[in-house]
Amino acid sequence: MARSSKEVRTNTAAGSGTAASTATMTKRGAAINGPLRLEPGDLLRDAISAREYRIERYLARGGFGAAYLAVRVEGRKRARSYCVLKVTTEASAWHREAYFGHLLRTVPGLVEVYDSFAWAPEGAPGSALYCLVSEYIEEGDLSSYFARRPEPWPEVHARREIIRLLKAITTMHQSGAVHRDITPRNVFVAARRVLKLGDFGIALHRVGRKDVPADAFAPRFAPDAILDGAKSWRQSDDVHQIGQVFAALLTGIASRKITAAEVKRLECSPHTKSVLQRCIGERRKCFESAGEMLRALEARRPQAEKKARVTTLRGKHVVFTGELSIPRAQAKKLARQAGAVVEDRVSQSTDIVIVGDQSPHWKAEAKGQKLLDVDCERERGHIIATLGESRFLKLAGYQGSGLPK
Repeated sequence: MARSSKEVRTNTAAGSGTAASTATMTKRGAAINGPLRLEPGDLLRDAISAREYRIERYLARGGFGAAYLAVRVEGRKRARSYCVLKVTTEASAWHREAYFGHLLRTVPGLVEVYDSFAWAPEGAPGSALYCLVSEYIEEGDLSSYFARRPEPWPEVHARREIIRLLKAITTMHQSGAVHRDITPRNVFVAARRVLKLGDFGIALHRVGRKDVPADAFAPRFAPDAILDGAKSWRQSDDVHQIGQVFAALLTGIASRKITAAEVKRLECSPHTKSVLQRCIGERRKCFESAGEMLRALEARRPQAEKKARVTTLRGKHVVFTGELSIPRAQAKKLARQAGAVVEDRVSQSTDIVIVGDQSPHWKAEAKGQKLLDVDCERERGHIIATLGESRFLKLAGYQGSGLPK
């Protein structure tokens, strides 16, 4: 089923994206006029394959064009199953949808594209419509689904469906393409709450090693870096959007982005929270591709931490996190007097992270951003030692209420 609404920002001077800078679907059943208007019973024929499709009813209108419920006609018989027939007057938008639809036709987790062709009404050869025929999904998109049923999905079910989508996007990323529009409007709910991704209207392939421009995207679900003016759309920006879809499943909220602070309060496993924080946190810490996120999510438990033996603080780059029994400023002074270099955030140079023994979040395994950053560095092969406060104080030579001499 076609999505119920779409908001896409484009740079039309660059010649990509949809024809208009913004577009909004009309309500289902509303009248449509102009060249995209089709009536129930109208028959559209692919001149090359001779396949014919009969219009049943109007569904919606959006950035691509107009969508209709249709059936394929074989001789005098009507096919039993429905399909979606979308029509547009914009050849470029149609070409992109058709290209990716046919290229990824056999990939599970994507809305299947059956056919694409140009059609002109009889007697009007100069007013061609570009047609795309795809799978009809009765439950509609995830946004409209949660508008009807605003209830979170069980974590096990949500995780399974996100893995399904990630496998499809991994195939796309491996080909050098990005989707740029992975939003609840473009994720569809099939039977048994199986998710499928559709709408490749603004997807693009990278040319050589040149980045795909960030000149077409849905502002409401775009990463902050894109909204702040980043010029290129990376595969990690697709991952950010997949993370937002995952969060929507766990919250039952598909009308807006979920914040990192909200992730900390989700009723899900620490591992899932860690994956989500990587997706929707800082752009530089995001998974670089869908395949990288898929590997992290499919792991039954986080990768075992290699133990790093720490016998001295001298020359070590140290970061503090969590609640300490002494003031943070005093702890930093102790570290410096022991010869350590104190840093405010975890980076590739960090050697040790000191975790406050008083931190209830640490004891509950609800990791904060710094500990999530430790996981990120570990995945890249950079091992960072984590020490409790008591061990740190011993290494710093702390003996009481005063500072060591």
